[in-house]
Amino acid sequence: MGSGRVTVCLVDAENEFQQVVRKDAETAARQAGLEIETHWSGPKLSAQLAQVRELVDSPTPPSAILIMAVRDQGLGRIAEHAARAGIHWIFLNRSEDNIQSLRVQHPALAICQVYPDEVETGRVQGALVSALLPGGGKVLHVQGSMRSVAARDRTAGTTEALDSSRFKLVPLEAGWSEEEGYNALLGWLRVAVQANMRFDVVACHNDLLARGARRALADVARDLAKPELTAVPIVGCDGTPSVGQAMVKQGEMAATVVLPRSSGPAVEIVGRALSGQGLPDAVITLHATPFPDPADLRPGQG
Repeated sequence: MGSGRVTVCLVDAENEFQQVVRKDAETAARQAGLEIETHWSGPKLSAQLAQVRELVDSPTPPSAILIMAVRDQGLGRIAEHAARAGIHWIFLNRSEDNIQSLRVQHPALAICQVYPDEVETGRVQGALVSALLPGGGKVLHVQGSMRSVAARDRTAGTTEALDSSRFKLVPLEAGWSEEEGYNALLGWLRVAVQANMRFDVVACHNDLLARGARRALADVARDLAKPELTAVPIVGCDGTPSVGQAMVKQGEMAATVVLPRSSGPAVEIVGRALSGQGLPDAVITLHATPFPDPADLRPGQG
Protein backbone atom coordinates (compact mmCIF):
# COMPACT_ATOMS: atom_id res chain seq x y z
CA MET A 1 0.00 0.00 0.00
CA GLY A 2 2.81 2.40 0.83
CA SER A 3 6.30 2.68 2.28
CA GLY A 4 7.40 4.48 5.41
CA ARG A 5 7.95 4.12 9.14
CA VAL A 6 5.20 4.44 11.70
CA THR A 7 5.90 5.17 15.35
CA VAL A 8 3.25 4.22 17.90
CA CYS A 9 3.49 6.14 21.19
CA LEU A 10 1.70 4.40 24.05
CA VAL A 11 1.64 4.93 27.81
CA ASP A 12 1.69 1.77 29.90
CA ALA A 13 3.51 -1.38 28.79
CA GLU A 14 1.85 -3.35 31.61
CA ASN A 15 -1.65 -2.50 30.42
CA GLU A 16 -3.21 -5.42 28.53
CA PHE A 17 -5.46 -3.21 26.40
CA GLN A 18 -2.51 -1.11 25.24
CA GLN A 19 -0.55 -4.25 24.44
CA VAL A 20 -3.42 -5.35 22.20
CA VAL A 21 -3.37 -1.87 20.62
CA ARG A 22 0.34 -2.39 19.88
CA LYS A 23 -0.26 -5.81 18.32
CA ASP A 24 -3.09 -4.50 16.15
CA ALA A 25 -0.81 -1.73 14.86
CA GLU A 26 1.92 -4.24 14.03
CA THR A 27 -0.50 -6.49 12.16
CA ALA A 28 -1.91 -3.59 10.14
CA ALA A 29 1.60 -2.31 9.36
CA ARG A 30 2.70 -5.71 7.99
CA GLN A 31 -0.36 -5.81 5.78
CA ALA A 32 0.35 -2.28 4.52
CA GLY A 33 4.06 -2.89 3.96
CA LEU A 34 5.11 -0.33 6.58
CA GLU A 35 7.87 -0.42 9.17
CA ILE A 36 6.63 0.05 12.71
CA GLU A 37 8.06 0.71 16.17
CA THR A 38 6.48 1.29 19.58
CA HIS A 39 7.60 3.62 22.36
CA TRP A 40 6.24 3.73 25.92
CA SER A 41 6.22 7.03 27.80
CA GLY A 42 4.77 6.26 31.23
CA PRO A 43 1.94 8.34 32.74
CA LYS A 44 3.61 11.77 32.88
CA LEU A 45 2.79 14.31 30.18
CA SER A 46 6.28 15.82 30.42
CA ALA A 47 7.84 12.45 29.60
CA GLN A 48 5.54 11.95 26.63
CA LEU A 49 6.29 15.41 25.28
CA ALA A 50 10.05 14.82 25.61
CA GLN A 51 9.75 11.44 23.92
CA VAL A 52 7.86 12.83 20.94
CA ARG A 53 10.19 15.80 20.56
CA GLU A 54 13.17 13.44 20.45
CA LEU A 55 11.46 11.39 17.73
CA VAL A 56 10.60 14.45 15.63
CA ASP A 57 14.07 15.98 15.98
CA SER A 58 15.98 12.77 15.29
CA PRO A 59 18.08 12.49 12.09
CA THR A 60 15.58 9.90 10.81
CA PRO A 61 12.13 10.96 12.01
CA PRO A 62 9.17 8.65 11.39
CA SER A 63 6.70 9.15 8.57
CA ALA A 64 3.81 9.12 11.03
CA ILE A 65 3.21 9.26 14.77
CA LEU A 66 0.22 7.46 16.25
CA ILE A 67 -0.19 8.56 19.85
CA MET A 68 -2.30 7.59 22.83
CA ALA A 69 -2.25 10.85 24.75
CA VAL A 70 -1.42 10.78 28.45
CA ARG A 71 -3.88 13.63 28.97
CA ASP A 72 -6.79 14.99 26.96
CA GLN A 73 -5.00 18.31 26.50
CA GLY A 74 -1.37 19.34 26.22
CA LEU A 75 -0.09 17.85 22.97
CA GLY A 76 -1.17 20.63 20.63
CA ARG A 77 2.23 22.29 20.34
CA ILE A 78 4.18 19.06 19.85
CA ALA A 79 1.65 17.97 17.21
CA GLU A 80 2.31 21.26 15.42
CA HIS A 81 6.07 20.65 15.69
CA ALA A 82 5.60 17.23 14.09
CA ALA A 83 3.41 18.62 11.32
CA ARG A 84 6.01 21.27 10.45
CA ALA A 85 8.47 18.38 10.06
CA GLY A 86 6.09 16.73 7.57
CA ILE A 87 5.00 13.93 9.93
CA HIS A 88 1.48 12.54 9.81
CA TRP A 89 -0.16 12.76 13.25
CA ILE A 90 -3.02 10.62 14.58
CA PHE A 91 -4.46 10.61 18.09
CA LEU A 92 -5.49 7.10 19.17
CA ASN A 93 -7.83 8.45 21.83
CA ARG A 94 -10.00 11.51 22.00
CA SER A 95 -8.07 14.74 22.49
CA GLU A 96 -9.34 18.18 23.34
CA ASP A 97 -6.37 19.75 21.57
CA ASN A 98 -7.42 21.70 18.48
CA ILE A 99 -6.25 19.89 15.36
CA GLN A 100 -8.45 21.75 12.87
CA SER A 101 -5.96 24.58 12.40
CA LEU A 102 -3.19 22.02 11.82
CA ARG A 103 -5.29 20.36 9.13
CA VAL A 104 -5.76 23.72 7.42
CA GLN A 105 -2.06 24.64 7.64
CA HIS A 106 -0.85 21.19 6.51
CA PRO A 107 -3.41 19.94 3.99
CA ALA A 108 -1.09 17.24 2.62
CA LEU A 109 -0.83 15.44 5.98
CA ALA A 110 -3.10 12.92 7.67
CA ILE A 111 -3.94 14.70 10.92
CA CYS A 112 -6.89 13.28 12.80
CA GLN A 113 -8.32 11.48 15.81
CA VAL A 114 -9.39 7.82 15.74
CA TYR A 115 -11.11 6.69 18.91
CA PRO A 116 -14.03 4.75 20.39
CA ASP A 117 -17.34 6.52 20.71
CA GLU A 118 -17.20 6.57 24.49
CA VAL A 119 -20.77 7.79 24.96
CA GLU A 120 -21.87 4.73 23.02
CA THR A 121 -19.51 2.62 25.16
CA GLY A 122 -21.43 3.83 28.20
CA ARG A 123 -24.72 3.01 26.51
CA VAL A 124 -23.53 -0.53 25.81
CA GLN A 125 -22.59 -0.95 29.46
CA GLY A 126 -26.00 0.39 30.42
CA ALA A 127 -27.68 -2.22 28.21
CA LEU A 128 -25.72 -4.97 29.99
CA VAL A 129 -26.77 -3.60 33.39
CA SER A 130 -30.40 -3.44 32.23
CA ALA A 131 -30.24 -7.09 31.18
CA LEU A 132 -28.95 -8.06 34.62
CA LEU A 133 -31.54 -5.90 36.40
CA PRO A 134 -34.67 -5.92 34.22
CA GLY A 135 -36.72 -4.53 37.10
CA GLY A 136 -34.23 -1.76 37.85
CA GLY A 137 -32.07 -1.31 40.93
CA LYS A 138 -29.08 0.46 42.46
CA VAL A 139 -25.84 0.50 40.46
CA LEU A 140 -22.48 1.24 42.05
CA HIS A 141 -20.66 3.02 39.21
CA VAL A 142 -16.88 2.77 39.67
CA GLN A 143 -15.43 5.45 37.42
CA GLY A 144 -12.04 6.29 36.01
CA SER A 145 -10.53 9.70 36.65
CA MET A 146 -13.23 12.22 35.79
CA ARG A 147 -10.55 14.55 34.45
CA SER A 148 -10.63 12.18 31.48
CA VAL A 149 -12.99 12.79 28.55
CA ALA A 150 -13.40 9.01 28.23
CA ALA A 151 -14.60 8.69 31.82
CA ARG A 152 -17.02 11.60 31.48
CA ASP A 153 -18.39 10.30 28.19
CA ARG A 154 -18.79 6.72 29.47
CA THR A 155 -20.66 8.07 32.49
CA ALA A 156 -22.92 10.16 30.27
CA GLY A 157 -23.72 7.15 28.07
CA THR A 158 -24.50 4.84 30.99
CA THR A 159 -26.64 7.50 32.66
CA GLU A 160 -28.54 8.02 29.42
CA ALA A 161 -29.11 4.28 28.94
CA LEU A 162 -30.47 3.64 32.44
CA ASP A 163 -33.96 5.00 33.07
CA SER A 164 -33.69 7.17 36.17
CA SER A 165 -37.15 6.09 37.32
CA ARG A 166 -35.92 2.48 37.64
CA PHE A 167 -32.18 2.83 38.28
CA LYS A 168 -30.13 4.78 40.77
CA LEU A 169 -26.48 5.31 39.82
CA VAL A 170 -24.12 5.75 42.76
CA PRO A 171 -20.84 7.23 41.42
CA LEU A 172 -17.48 6.30 42.91
CA GLU A 173 -14.42 7.88 41.27
CA ALA A 174 -11.42 5.58 41.55
CA GLY A 175 -8.86 5.97 38.75
CA TRP A 176 -7.91 3.35 36.18
CA SER A 177 -5.77 0.71 37.89
CA GLU A 178 -6.72 -2.48 39.73
CA GLU A 179 -5.29 -1.16 43.01
CA GLU A 180 -7.17 2.13 42.68
CA GLY A 181 -10.39 0.19 42.14
CA TYR A 182 -9.67 -2.09 45.08
CA ASN A 183 -8.83 0.73 47.48
CA ALA A 184 -11.75 2.95 46.48
CA LEU A 185 -14.28 0.16 46.73
CA LEU A 186 -12.85 -1.32 49.92
CA GLY A 187 -13.40 1.90 51.85
CA TRP A 188 -16.81 2.53 50.32
CA LEU A 189 -18.00 -1.02 51.01
CA ARG A 190 -17.07 -0.98 54.69
CA VAL A 191 -19.18 2.14 55.23
CA ALA A 192 -22.01 0.93 52.97
CA VAL A 193 -22.33 -2.47 54.62
CA GLN A 194 -22.34 -1.05 58.13
CA ALA A 195 -25.02 1.45 57.05
CA ASN A 196 -27.10 -1.33 55.43
CA MET A 197 -26.83 0.33 52.01
CA ARG A 198 -27.99 -1.97 49.22
CA PHE A 199 -26.61 -2.16 45.69
CA ASP A 200 -27.40 -4.66 42.96
CA VAL A 201 -24.63 -4.34 40.34
CA VAL A 202 -21.10 -2.91 40.21
CA ALA A 203 -20.37 -1.30 36.82
CA CYS A 204 -16.72 -0.35 36.24
CA HIS A 205 -15.09 1.91 33.66
CA ASN A 206 -12.51 -0.75 32.83
CA ASP A 207 -11.74 -4.38 33.55
CA LEU A 208 -8.82 -3.59 35.86
CA LEU A 209 -11.18 -1.65 38.11
CA ALA A 210 -13.55 -4.61 37.90
CA ARG A 211 -10.78 -6.95 39.02
CA GLY A 212 -10.05 -4.66 41.95
CA ALA A 213 -13.76 -4.52 42.74
CA ARG A 214 -13.99 -8.31 42.81
CA ARG A 215 -11.12 -8.48 45.30
CA ALA A 216 -12.68 -5.79 47.50
CA LEU A 217 -16.05 -7.54 47.53
CA ALA A 218 -14.40 -10.81 48.55
CA ASP A 219 -12.35 -9.20 51.33
CA VAL A 220 -15.27 -7.29 52.83
CA ALA A 221 -17.52 -10.36 52.53
CA ARG A 222 -14.96 -12.31 54.57
CA ASP A 223 -14.16 -9.60 57.11
CA LEU A 224 -17.76 -8.55 57.81
CA ALA A 225 -19.38 -11.97 57.38
CA LYS A 226 -21.43 -10.83 54.37
CA PRO A 227 -21.04 -13.75 51.92
CA GLU A 228 -23.81 -12.35 49.68
CA LEU A 229 -21.39 -9.65 48.50
CA THR A 230 -19.47 -12.21 46.44
CA ALA A 231 -22.61 -12.82 44.35
CA VAL A 232 -23.03 -9.18 43.28
CA PRO A 233 -22.72 -9.01 39.45
CA ILE A 234 -19.85 -6.94 38.05
CA VAL A 235 -19.78 -5.36 34.59
CA GLY A 236 -16.46 -4.17 33.16
CA CYS A 237 -15.11 -2.45 30.08
CA ASP A 238 -12.15 -2.96 27.65
CA GLY A 239 -12.92 -6.60 26.92
CA THR A 240 -9.52 -7.86 25.80
CA PRO A 241 -9.50 -11.62 25.22
CA SER A 242 -6.97 -12.39 27.94
CA VAL A 243 -8.42 -10.11 30.66
CA GLY A 244 -12.02 -8.93 30.36
CA GLN A 245 -13.40 -11.73 28.22
CA ALA A 246 -11.45 -14.30 30.26
CA MET A 247 -12.91 -12.87 33.49
CA VAL A 248 -16.41 -13.30 32.10
CA LYS A 249 -15.74 -16.87 30.98
CA GLN A 250 -14.28 -17.71 34.39
CA GLY A 251 -17.26 -16.22 36.23
CA GLU A 252 -15.33 -13.31 37.77
CA MET A 253 -17.53 -10.80 35.92
CA ALA A 254 -21.04 -11.05 34.53
CA ALA A 255 -20.21 -9.08 31.39
CA THR A 256 -17.90 -6.53 29.83
CA VAL A 257 -17.81 -4.04 26.97
CA VAL A 258 -15.36 -4.82 24.18
CA LEU A 259 -13.72 -1.57 23.11
CA PRO A 260 -12.67 -1.17 19.49
CA ARG A 261 -8.92 -0.65 19.04
CA SER A 262 -7.97 2.44 17.10
CA SER A 263 -4.42 1.56 16.07
CA GLY A 264 -5.28 -0.79 13.19
CA PRO A 265 -7.55 1.73 11.44
CA ALA A 266 -5.00 4.48 12.13
CA VAL A 267 -2.20 2.52 10.44
CA GLU A 268 -4.47 1.92 7.46
CA ILE A 269 -5.09 5.67 7.25
CA VAL A 270 -1.33 6.30 7.22
CA GLY A 271 -0.83 3.67 4.53
CA ARG A 272 -3.40 5.32 2.28
CA ALA A 273 -1.91 8.77 2.90
CA LEU A 274 1.64 7.62 2.11
CA SER A 275 0.53 5.97 -1.11
CA GLY A 276 -1.49 8.98 -2.25
CA GLN A 277 -4.90 7.32 -1.82
CA GLY A 278 -6.49 10.12 0.16
CA LEU A 279 -6.61 11.78 3.56
CA PRO A 280 -8.98 11.12 6.46
CA ASP A 281 -11.72 13.15 8.06
CA ALA A 282 -10.74 14.98 11.23
CA VAL A 283 -12.55 12.51 13.48
CA ILE A 284 -13.17 8.79 13.00
CA THR A 285 -15.22 7.14 15.74
CA LEU A 286 -15.34 3.39 16.35
CA HIS A 287 -18.02 1.30 18.01
CA ALA A 288 -17.98 -0.91 21.10
CA THR A 289 -19.76 -4.27 21.44
CA PRO A 290 -21.13 -6.15 24.47
CA PHE A 291 -19.69 -9.42 25.75
CA PRO A 292 -21.76 -11.48 25.98
CA ASP A 293 -24.86 -10.30 24.13
CA PRO A 294 -27.34 -8.82 26.65
CA ALA A 295 -29.94 -11.33 25.45
CA ASP A 296 -27.72 -14.14 26.76
CA LEU A 297 -27.53 -12.77 30.32
CA ARG A 298 -29.69 -14.09 33.14
CA PRO A 299 -31.17 -11.49 35.52
CA GLY A 300 -28.97 -11.17 38.59
CA GLN A 301 -26.19 -13.28 37.07
CA GLY A 302 -23.04 -12.85 39.15
